[in-house]
Amino acid sequence: MIVGRNLSRTALRTLVLVAALVLGSAQGWSQAALKAVPDQTSYNVGSQVRIRLAQPAPGTDAERPTAVPRELVATIRYAGESRPVAKDLPLPDSLLLSSAKDPSEYFDLWRVPRDARTGRYEIDIAERDPRPHQSIGNPVRTGSFAVYRKVVHLEEIKLDKTFYTTGDQVAAVVALKNLADHPLSGLRVEFSKRYWPWIAQTSERADVDTVTLADSLSLPAGGAKEIRSARAAVAADVKQPTVSQYAVVVWDRERKNVLDIAFTPIVFVRPPGVDSPRPYAGPPGLPMQYLHPDLSSINTSSYRRFYPPELDSPAIQFEHSHTMFASGSEATVNFSVRNPTSAPWRGVSVRARLLGPDGSELASNAVADALDLGPGATVDKSVPFRFPAESAGVYRAEVQVSESSGAILATNTLELAVNPLPKSILIFCAHPDDEGAHHGVIRAAVENHIPIHFVYFTSGDAGSCDRYYQHSCAPAEGLNFGALRMDEARGALGHLGVPPEDIYFLGLPDGGSGHVWYDDVKASDPYLSVMLASDRAPYEGLARPNLPYAREPVVEMAKELIERFKPEVIYTGHPDERHVDHRTNNWFVVKAMQELLRQGSIPSSTILLTDQSYGPGPQVHAPYRYQKNVFFVSGEATALGQEAGWYYQSQDGNRAEGSLRAFDRLRRTEVHWQVLDWKDHEGWNETGAH
Repeated sequence: MIVGRNLSRTALRTLVLVAALVLGSAQGWSQAALKAVPDQTSYNVGSQVRIRLAQPAPGTDAERPTAVPRELVATIRYAGESRPVAKDLPLPDSLLLSSAKDPSEYFDLWRVPRDARTGRYEIDIAERDPRPHQSIGNPVRTGSFAVYRKVVHLEEIKLDKTFYTTGDQVAAVVALKNLADHPLSGLRVEFSKRYWPWIAQTSERADVDTVTLADSLSLPAGGAKEIRSARAAVAADVKQPTVSQYAVVVWDRERKNVLDIAFTPIVFVRPPGVDSPRPYAGPPGLPMQYLHPDLSSINTSSYRRFYPPELDSPAIQFEHSHTMFASGSEATVNFSVRNPTSAPWRGVSVRARLLGPDGSELASNAVADALDLGPGATVDKSVPFRFPAESAGVYRAEVQVSESSGAILATNTLELAVNPLPKSILIFCAHPDDEGAHHGVIRAAVENHIPIHFVYFTSGDAGSCDRYYQHSCAPAEGLNFGALRMDEARGALGHLGVPPEDIYFLGLPDGGSGHVWYDDVKASDPYLSVMLASDRAPYEGLARPNLPYAREPVVEMAKELIERFKPEVIYTGHPDERHVDHRTNNWFVVKAMQELLRQGSIPSSTILLTDQSYGPGPQVHAPYRYQKNVFFVSGEATALGQEAGWYYQSQDGNRAEGSLRAFDRLRRTEVHWQVLDWKDHEGWNETGAH
C-alpha cells in the first residue's frame, strides 16, 4: 500500500509539472516568430529609430491567454558585440494583446546618440514578468539597422535646360545643407563633368572642366544654402547627339576629403544644326538602361547561331560541363550520337581524335564499330584522352561518324583548355564584378574541384547608385545599392559554379580605399566614407561585422582569410591602376602576405598574380618585377563568363547582354602578371598622395 501511494503521488506531481509546462508555453510569446521592422534601413546620428513588430505566425498569439501579465523589452547591441548599448527598452502593451488593432503602426524605440558609433546595430527582444522584473526565456535577435554620420547633404541640383547645343552655357542651382550640430566653414563646392574623385583623371582632362561654385563656404548648424551659377559649364563639342551629365562635389577646407557628391539629371547635347537628339547612351559611366546604345547596333541575325556551323552538328552533341583541365591530366569526353535522318544507319563507326593547339593529331581512338542506329535513335558514348605534361593551350576533341565505306556522316568538335593548375586559389577583388578578369580560372577550379574562395574589399556602393535610383544617393540608398551589388556577385559566381559560402565581403566604402590606406591607419581613427557616411562596415552578412575603415584592421582581416584558406595562388588587382580601390586591393594583400611571411604563416613560394592594368594612374608606380602569365580558356568556359556578366544589371549587365558575342568571337585567354618580388619593397606605398 505504501509503495502504491508513493507511485500515485509521483504520478500526480508529474501531471502537475506537465500541465504547468503546457500552460507556460501557451502563455509565452512565440519570440522566434517576432520580427522587428525599422521604419528606415539606416539612421543619421541624432535620429529616432522607430519600429513595428511583425505579427507572429497565425495561431501563436491568438491562442495566448492574457490573464498572466507579461511585457516585452528590447535591447540594442552593436553588431559583433554582446554588451548592449541600450537595454530594457519597453515595447507598447498593445503588442501583448491578440486584439491589437494596427500591427503596422510604428513606435519610438531609441534615439541614436549624436556620438554613436556608425555601423550596424541589432535588436534583441525578450519577454519579462514585470513583477519580479525577470526575463522569461533568452533574448532573440529580431532585426537590425545601420547608423551613419552625414555632415553635408547636396539636397538638389537643377539645370536650366534639358537640351543643349555645343557651346551653350549651362546654368545650375545647387542646394546643400549642414546636417551636423556644429557650424562648418571653408567648404569648397565644385561643378564638373561627371566623375568620381577616387578615379584618377587622364592628364588631358584633369581639372580642365571644373568650375568652383563656392571657395570658402560657411554653414551654421542645420543651415542651408542655395548657390546659383549662370555658367557652371559649357556644353561639350560633340560630333553626334549624345547624353551628358555633371557632378557636384563638396570638399573640406584642404580639398582632401569629399563630404558629399551628387549628379545632375541627364541632359542631351547636340552639334549645331541637329534638331532631335535620339541617343540611348553616352560615354562610359553615364546611365545606360538600354540593351543597345543606338538603333544601328540592333542585330537580328547573329544571335540565332551562337555556335559556328562546324561545331553545331545535330548528330553529335557533347557534354559541356567539363572543358577545363590540368596539364598532364586525363580527360573523359562524354557525347551522344544521334541519327537525325529518316533512314537507318547500318554498320557506322565512331572515332574520336585529340588535336593539339597547333592542329596536330595527338591521339586517335575507335569508340564504336559496326553500330546500327535507327531514325531518331541516340546512343551515349565517352572517350578518354591524356594531355601532355606541362602543356598549356586550347586543344580540340573531334568526333566523326562514318559509314562502312569511309564516307563521313557527321563531325563535331569540343574545345578543351589545358593549363598547369594550382592546388588552391584565393581571389581578392576591389568591387563586385572585378572577378570578371578570372572567369576561366574560376571555371577551371570549379570543374577540377580545386578549392577557390573570393574576398571583395568594397561592396561597390558608389558605382552607378544614382542610375539605379534615378537620383543621387543618400546613405540609405548607398547601403541598399551595395547589398544589391553583393547579390549580383553571388549570382554571377553562382552561374560559374561557386557556392555562396565561398564568397566573403568586407564592406569597405567604394572609392574610400585610398583614405583607408594612407590617412586612417588605426582602428581607433577610421575613415568616414562619403556614400555610406559610416566609418565602419554597416552591411549585414560580412566576414566581420562593423569592420573599421582603417588600414590595420583591413590588413588583419586579409591575413586571417589567407591563413584560413592557405592558397597556393592569390589573385589581386594591379598595384598601378587609376582606380584607387583597385591598386589598394593589391596593397592590402601584399602587406598581409609580407607580415604572414615574417610570422612563418605562409610559404615564400606563394604565388601572387595581378590583373592587367587597365589604365595606370599618375601616382608613383610599384617597383615590382613581373612575369606575364597567359591562362587558356575553352569556348564553353568563356561563354559562361560572358553570361555571368549579365548578372550585373546595375553595371551595364543588360547592355552586355545586348552586345552578345558569338562563340567564335569570345576570347580564349586571360592575362595576369605574376609579381616575382612581392616579398620585397616593404613600405614603398605607405606615404604619399592618393
